[in-house]
Amino acid sequence: MLQACDGCGMPLLVSRGLDWNENGSMTLAMSPMERMVFFESDTIDNLFRGVEKLIGIPIGHLVIESRARETKRYIERTFPPKMRNAAAFKYMTGHALDPSITREERETHLAAIKNITQIIINISRIYGYGDQRLSNLWETDGDYPWRTQVIRNPYSVLFIAADNIGSVEVFEETDMRVEYEAIEEDTYKIEVRPGTHLVALKERLKRKRYSFKPGDISYDRCPQCGAPAEAASPRWSREDGTYTDPVTGRRMAIFGPSSMDSVLSDLELELGESIPETIIEAQRQYVKEAWGGERWNRAASDFRKMLALRGLGNLVEFEGDRNHLTQRIQNACLHLPVIGMTQALVELAYSVESSTHEWELADDGDLNITIIVR
Repeated sequence: MLQACDGCGMPLLVSRGLDWNENGSMTLAMSPMERMVFFESDTIDNLFRGVEKLIGIPIGHLVIESRARETKRYIERTFPPKMRNAAAFKYMTGHALDPSITREERETHLAAIKNITQIIINISRIYGYGDQRLSNLWETDGDYPWRTQVIRNPYSVLFIAADNIGSVEVFEETDMRVEYEAIEEDTYKIEVRPGTHLVALKERLKRKRYSFKPGDISYDRCPQCGAPAEAASPRWSREDGTYTDPVTGRRMAIFGPSSMDSVLSDLELELGESIPETIIEAQRQYVKEAWGGERWNRAASDFRKMLALRGLGNLVEFEGDRNHLTQRIQNACLHLPVIGMTQALVELAYSVESSTHEWELADDGDLNITIIVR
């Protein structure tokens, strides 16, 4: 599972399991309607911290709850009931082991559970989520070893915590709570245990779906694995479970935009209709500060390529002068972070302190953005 292409170095599970499409989207090869993005992951927790600073209240518990809900859906699709039942979690939970099973049966069940846990960890490593490892409870014969993980270099502490609680809930079929603590620099211990959720989110009417229009984007591809050559530019570290852009030094990761968009939608439902603009402003502030040392006075073709390689959509209109920039992105996703990012990059390119924005996300997936420079 952890094999990489000899030509470009991209993990084969990524290059063979994902499609970079002509319409600016990235999708799962086995599920063409399921989108993914290859995006700067440092923006995730920094975005939520920025929102907390602007509104003056913590939102981490809301983020974890929303993301865990999406993780559960992913795990249920990845591990069908037959595979989950083979691990027999039901015999391994409760106040004591089921007395009807022998020690040999217990060891068989534990081996199956450990295998599933390792598969999930391998997927997270390949997607750039960090150096996640099995806890020492597996070696010390501790209770419920699958409930505890240690991770170094997490792509998002909040999302990793949510991924753990969502995964365990699927297999144990009961509500869980999660706690995490820093045990070393950038290293966290994450523990899941039975308990009621900290918050009950309002129900969304439906899960996020994306429209797709055709496009004409072409890619120079690796002759061995078929991945776009520039998409393979960020170096994957097998040891660290990370991707790093060699030009910018920024951390990147692969994740489903529907989960992030759903989190942002849940925040709006829980906290009010002003939240989308708060998210845009938090992203603008972070990107402008974190990416400020780079040259952003570039051509439209550069931004079109940048968006497509990240799976963020197809830039079909790009028009501007010294006072404004207008663009239209077909097949858009992560629209609120993209708006904030665009506003920040315009301010950096034009060397101005502030700007205003107007935007509209159409029902057909077109995102129209206008940035007006002050």
